[in-house]
Amino acid sequence: MLSIISMGLVMLLTGYSVFYTYKQKEKLSCMAGMMIAMTVGMMSSLALGVLLGVALNHDLTLSTILSILFGMGVGYLTGKPVSLMAALDGMMAGVMGGMMGAMLGVMLVVSDVMVIFVDVIFIFIMSVLIQLIEQESGKTKEARQAVGKRFVGSLSALILGMVLVAVLLVVQYQGTSSVFGAAPSTSAGEGAASEETAGYEIVNIQVSATGYAPKDIEVKAGVPTKINFIANSARDCTATVEFEKLNKDVQLKKGNNYVDLGDLKPGVYDYHCRMYMYGGKITVKA
Repeated sequence: MLSIISMGLVMLLTGYSVFYTYKQKEKLSCMAGMMIAMTVGMMSSLALGVLLGVALNHDLTLSTILSILFGMGVGYLTGKPVSLMAALDGMMAGVMGGMMGAMLGVMLVVSDVMVIFVDVIFIFIMSVLIQLIEQESGKTKEARQAVGKRFVGSLSALILGMVLVAVLLVVQYQGTSSVFGAAPSTSAGEGAASEETAGYEIVNIQVSATGYAPKDIEVKAGVPTKINFIANSARDCTATVEFEKLNKDVQLKKGNNYVDLGDLKPGVYDYHCRMYMYGGKITVKA
């Protein structure tokens, strides 16, 4: 829901920026038009890419295509009223922002704080952009003073937004870090683990931000098997493990994570993180 609301905000501010640029097109120089189009194309596609990456269940292909098309479109519409050079600059910035934003959104494990952070940065930069348009289109002393006052307001909003993000980060990480969290109870955890592993062959894999260790393992065919992914953190790209052949997509929590593979047939089964950066293979021998 937060991502959907944020996307509406991005489209609303982007649309206003495009309209305001068109309204002031006669007063803007080619250089100013290029800067404005580049900012609109880059920031709108970057923000939308992050939000789509989260909202579309981390689908990199679709979120990249949609964010790039959106960025190219608004970059062109913003720059074309000023000059074709500005339109081209805005389109290229839209391509770059869409790719980066989609990749970031897909990689996110803890998304709500990052969504709010992107919203705050987007609002601040777009408000400064509006002030730039006003400054370039109004050269009087009164206009410059008005822009200065609006910038102070934008900066105050940015500071408040960053304070909110910092508070949310503290709350989000509370209980998962050794600094904030209390020591876990071992007796209850061991009892639950023994019940969960009874009758299974267990293989342990350590999970960190740099990958899986060991990444390649061997198990016996026809024997019920569980892999225990022991995660140091639940906030890295490696915290999502996908088994394409087995049609499994597992979100790891910090600590033990038992993944039931059943009694596999002989063969090789690959697994990888969400971004395909880290992974390994499970070799099942007869």
